[in-house]
Amino acid sequence: MAAYNAAAAGGINCFILGGGSNVLFPDEGYDGLVIKDECCDYIVEKDVISAQSGVVLDKLVDIAVEHSLTGFEFAAGIPGNVGGAIYGNAGAFGDCIADIMKSAIVYSNEDGVKVVDSDYFEFAYRHSRLKNKQELILSASFKLSSGQKLDIADKINKHRRLRLLKHPIEEGCAGSVFKNIKQPKLLPAGKLLEKAGAKGMKIGGAEVYEKHCNIIINRGGAKAADVCKLAALMREKVYNKFNIKLEYELLIL
Repeated sequence: MAAYNAAAAGGINCFILGGGSNVLFPDEGYDGLVIKDECCDYIVEKDVISAQSGVVLDKLVDIAVEHSLTGFEFAAGIPGNVGGAIYGNAGAFGDCIADIMKSAIVYSNEDGVKVVDSDYFEFAYRHSRLKNKQELILSASFKLSSGQKLDIADKINKHRRLRLLKHPIEEGCAGSVFKNIKQPKLLPAGKLLEKAGAKGMKIGGAEVYEKHCNIIINRGGAKAADVCKLAALMREKVYNKFNIKLEYELLIL
């Protein structure tokens, strides 16, 4: 909090960096202070896991299965941390953080430290109020359910295997570029991009990943400008073919 308060007092832009997924910094750098969140303590009390904002989400998946707790399986393989997951209401396989969130401890210059419940964050698809009002997540508690350890582990392993098949392992990437379309029915952005002909598109070192068209990978030497230009062309292709405007999931600073 000291670094956050110092930035605010000095009128300096401040960005809290979690795991770094879904974030793109400009080539010219960021005009402000970047604070890397590495607060990583946690406790388990019956069916509730409470974790500091810097705990990696995928680690909580393993902690949950160790205690035979179900509800966190959707997060298997997600590289972000707790703070970032709440900020973007991270999710996969039909579930999300909002589904299991019980409460959190937040901090702001105006209100200080306070305990809030899940409703406070005004969760929506890949959205929370934190995108409109800067507040620090200090820790959060997640309400899970008791389950069979083998069943939980099996589901986790299936999710991780699927991610290994569809997501880059060695190439650098920032995760999903666009949000899926949720209304009136689910339309995966990756499928729309593939049908629109985005597969194989590239600018500079940035290229649309061949196994998942909603991911841009760095083939070597890619600049942020390359990623931005490529993403704009991908979005244009979908709009021209389907008259659908994809919304960015990638946060471009």
